[in-house]
Formats: sequence, structure tokens, C-alpha cells
Amino acid sequence: MVLGVVISCDSSDEQQPDTGKEYFPLQTGLFQIYDVERTEYTLGVPTTEMYQLKTAVVDSFLNVDETYIYVIHRSSRISEASPWSYIDTWSVRDASAEAVVNVGNFPVVSLKYPVSSGLSWNANVYNTRDEDEFTIESLNQQLSFGGTEFSDCLTVEQNNNEDFIVALDQRKEIYARGIGLVYKDSTVLYYCTQPDCIGQEIVEDGVIYKQSIKTYGME
Repeated sequence: MVLGVVISCDSSDEQQPDTGKEYFPLQTGLFQIYDVERTEYTLGVPTTEMYQLKTAVVDSFLNVDETYIYVIHRSSRISEASPWSYIDTWSVRDASAEAVVNVGNFPVVSLKYPVSSGLSWNANVYNTRDEDEFTIESLNQQLSFGGTEFSDCLTVEQNNNEDFIVALDQRKEIYARGIGLVYKDSTVLYYCTQPDCIGQEIVEDGVIYKQSIKTYGME
């Protein structure tokens, strides 16, 4: 399923610069459905669940700072034969220089504009958590997810630590032009640090999360 945008113009129109906002398209009615695999470790014991996740832009409104806020409903289901079950509501503030995703009252700068390879920013600039540097690792990649090939993808490396003694934190998101998020991979694990197990990468707690797009469109 492919989304198309038709733009009418004439010879007097000036070509607008490509800032890369099409990697994070926002429009009421836009939806994505993903396959999700989530493994959670609690006291060293892993529990894995697999389900489908749906994100849908259900509304938008003009903010006091003249930016638009888009309201996103998230739902899940066990399989395609199951009904969708509402999870929660997120929102995205669409500004000229950034896309800020609100999870509850926790804002994260998911993408900065104009996009360029190597561009970095503090994703936590609008919240009270420690600085978390996101970096655009690559642009214009041809990648395949969910059996669909995407010709123009952007990868945001959110973290990639190489210290496996105490914790492993490796996170990235991949966006396709005109579609939005197509893949998310997050592994955050905390290892045993007792004298008899330190350095052995024995997981005590944490989550391994993989989210891959299945379909998308307008509704």
C-alpha cells in the first residue's frame, strides 16, 4: 500500500528546500500497523510476547506557538483475527525544525530538520532526564521490512554503548520517506554485577523490543 501526495503548482512557484520532513509525515487519517516482538527480563527470567501494534493519527490542532499538534491513538491485537484494543494516546508537535513525540507528559525530540547524515541532537532537551544524544546515522538507504522494500530510508541511532559490564543500551529507529517509522529496535539490558558474575553478561532485568512495519495507509 503506497501513499501519494499530489501538489499543484505553476511556473511561478519556487521550489521549497527539502528539509526531510517527509520522513515523519503527519496527517489526520494516516495509520501504520506493525509486528512487534517484546522480551522482558525480570530477575533474570525472560517473558516474550508477540502482537500487532497500530498507530493512527486521529486529530490535529494548532498550538499556542503556531505549531500543529497531532493526536495519535495506539492499539494492539494478538493476531489479525483479534479486535484492536486501545492502549494509549500519544501526540506529536510538528515544528519547522523538529518532531517532538509526547509519551504521556514525556516529550522526546525524535527527529531534527533539515536532516543530514551525522546530525546529532539532545532528544531530552524538553524533559528532565539526562541528555540522550540521537544521531542520523544514514540517509537514502534502500531497506526491506515486512516484505516491503523501501527506497529511501533514514536511520536514527539513539544509543549504541559498547560497555557490556553493567548494561547494554542499543536503540535505533528507521524512517521511510512518505511513510514514517518502519522499524524500531531497542535493547536495554542490565547485567549481574555481583563479584561472582560481573562481566559474564548475565541479564537481570531489561527489555528487548523489535517493531517492524506490516502495512500502512489512510483511513
